Amino acid sequence: MDYPTPHSADASALGFLYQAQYALLRLWKEQSDDAVVFLETLDDVVLKTNGETILEQLKHSLSEKPDAITVASLNVWKTLKAWIDVLPNLDLPRTWLHLVTVAEISPNSPLQVLLSETESRDELVAALKEEARRVIQERTSAAANRTLLPHTKRAPACEAFLKLSDDVQAEILSRARIMPGQQNIRQIENELAKTLTSVLSKDQSQVAALMVEWWNRQIIHAHCGKRDKAIPRFELVKRRMEIVADIEHDTLVDYFAVELPPESHKSHPMVANQISLVGGTEAEFRRAVTNEWRARETRSRWSTENPWRRELIARYDDRLAEEWCDRHVDICHECNGLSEETKQSKGRALLKWSHYEAPDKIESIAPSVTTPSYIRGTYQVLSIDGRVGWHPDYVALLGFK
Repeated sequence: MDYPTPHSADASALGFLYQAQYALLRLWKEQSDDAVVFLETLDDVVLKTNGETILEQLKHSLSEKPDAITVASLNVWKTLKAWIDVLPNLDLPRTWLHLVTVAEISPNSPLQVLLSETESRDELVAALKEEARRVIQERTSAAANRTLLPHTKRAPACEAFLKLSDDVQAEILSRARIMPGQQNIRQIENELAKTLTSVLSKDQSQVAALMVEWWNRQIIHAHCGKRDKAIPRFELVKRRMEIVADIEHDTLVDYFAVELPPESHKSHPMVANQISLVGGTEAEFRRAVTNEWRARETRSRWSTENPWRRELIARYDDRLAEEWCDRHVDICHECNGLSEETKQSKGRALLKWSHYEAPDKIESIAPSVTTPSYIRGTYQVLSIDGRVGWHPDYVALLGFK
């Protein structure tokens, strides 16, 4: 087992994933269907709603009790620096600045005023100035004494804050709020499920999981340029309605129709053995592996969602095996007494039939499953146990009984 090191990228990866998951929950809880969320533009999460812009800096931790935040906290200063950097791009009177953290605020900290939109920020401004001056002074003293400079990570933010005019400092903090005690990434999906009050309680977890899955795909596509980075709330609402409808009607969804196996995926050796017997190419093997993975993952997902579907899957396996059997019996008869080269040629033709023709000739397992990958992949799944094969003599050659 691999354990995280002090330089592990786990925290960074979880931080990015947390941004995406938090944005989903944030957008879902927003009341206006005109709301739009953006990831990693002006801030970690940007929400536009009711004519206002909300910039949110997210500070994540998996600790059971993260250190409470104070005016000396690095996360506070990093957040201030992020806001200062984007000031030229903001219409500040129509913008709210949120520090979102799983930690709590220290009970006696002047940061407590940021729980309110209206409470005076004067004491907080003074405390931040005092802290910034202390940081700069200690660095100046260290430089004079030729010792290691302290507060390296906070210094740029402290300097930037002190360079602002009093009016701008006050204006920034008048638009700032802290949202402490937020759910960490482990809890967000469960929190989303709890908000789905219009969904039957038994289905809430499944709907939430499918919403998260859809959302993660949108985030990936946005970062890859396959879709706009703006995700409006109405898209999320529409997807939730589709998911609920599919569950209520027990609709089969081909979740993996266009997905690719993970790089770590190792196919069952029998897939290669079956294809090798008929002289299949590397390209034929690769697409067999891809489609077998897609079908197997889909079958597993369907069975998990509803165990009763296992019977449907089994009956459809029988249907595909029957179509294969008619053709395999014919080639066995045609190849009787002929050369191995002829047998391989006939078998490879049957392999090609399972990929190109079968999806067009055989009815789908359900009207909602329209892509060819399920039939293609299921034939490869069946080949692993010897229920189907390509070579006329595959049963004897591969040791099936």
